[in-house]
Amino acid sequence: MTDRDKAIAKVQKLMSLAENAGNENEAANAFAKARLFMKKHALSLSDIYSSESEIPPAVQPEKQPVKYPPKPMTAEERHREMGRQKQQEEQRLRELQALVAQQRQRELQRQREQQALRELEKRQAIKKQQQQMPQEQENQPDPVRLEPEVSAQPILPQQPVTPPQAPDFSRDATPPESGMRQLIISKIKNILVKRNIPLVLIAAVMIFFVIYIVYLQ
Repeated sequence: MTDRDKAIAKVQKLMSLAENAGNENEAANAFAKARLFMKKHALSLSDIYSSESEIPPAVQPEKQPVKYPPKPMTAEERHREMGRQKQQEEQRLRELQALVAQQRQRELQRQREQQALRELEKRQAIKKQQQQMPQEQENQPDPVRLEPEVSAQPILPQQPVTPPQAPDFSRDATPPESGMRQLIISKIKNILVKRNIPLVLIAAVMIFFVIYIVYLQ
């Protein structure tokens, strides 16, 4: 096997590694190494993919393959070939990016499923706890209720408050001036009796005193 065939095989291996890479970084590294080998040995994508489809001829030990020098390409052919290679490389890069995006999408989907599963387990645990709480409350003994103590003393009914009575100044009641007058008359009478004054004189003095008091009123 010549160096060119070895380079083609190496590039094919790197391309396959890039396609089957687990993440974007590994794919980009493998693809970059393949491009370096292609530039180093002047290989094109047509050389790589055509060698894959071709069936290698049976090796005949008695005959050696004849090597022909590559036909020189014109400037226009080289320009077309470079454009075609660039398009193929861009197509391959888009395919790799799509593969990485699919893997990332699957990872996000798996994370969402795990999150939903955790939320479901959490809700079930909360529901189970809420169902157990009424049962625990039923099993608990009723709290002892303390009745208020009743005092032994009987409650006396409140008596209505009697307002103070106003003084009655009716005709039958004796006015305060008349009482004072009788008091003065009785004192004068006692004085006269104690001094042994005759009754006639006492009566006259009393009549005079009464007339004097009536006149003053």
